[in-house]
Amino acid sequence: MKMVVTLLCLWAGLAFAGEQPALPAEVEAILSEPSAQSDYAEEERCLPIHRIREIDALDNRHVVFRMSRKALYLVQLPHRCPGLRRNDPVAYETINGMSVCRHDAIRGTFRYGPGDTRLGPPCAIPGFQEVTPEQLAAIREALRQGK
Repeated sequence: MKMVVTLLCLWAGLAFAGEQPALPAEVEAILSEPSAQSDYAEEERCLPIHRIREIDALDNRHVVFRMSRKALYLVQLPHRCPGLRRNDPVAYETINGMSVCRHDAIRGTFRYGPGDTRLGPPCAIPGFQEVTPEQLAAIREALRQGK
């Protein structure tokens, strides 16, 4: 029997102070191409649920799992995930119930009114790429600027 665990987390953004004159090369590389499984050089296959502190949707293709202040994992979806938006809750579904793994799913949410929130379709997680807080800040800024 398939165990499905769903957790809703509200987006809690990082304060980004100052302007970034140009994107660092590694951030440019992260954002320049749709990621495939092979692009996750330092890929984690699974993240233990008990260590996940929050999940931030950066846009409809990028999600960050925050494990601690400095342990951050970026998920780049190959296509946009309907319902996945900045400042909205993100849900995840996992088969084993103990960790979120590659090929598990994240879901955006649709709000239809007070107290009426529904989950969007599942979007498969291709992998988790560890990023630094500085890279995350640059990625956030690049996405805000439409890069």
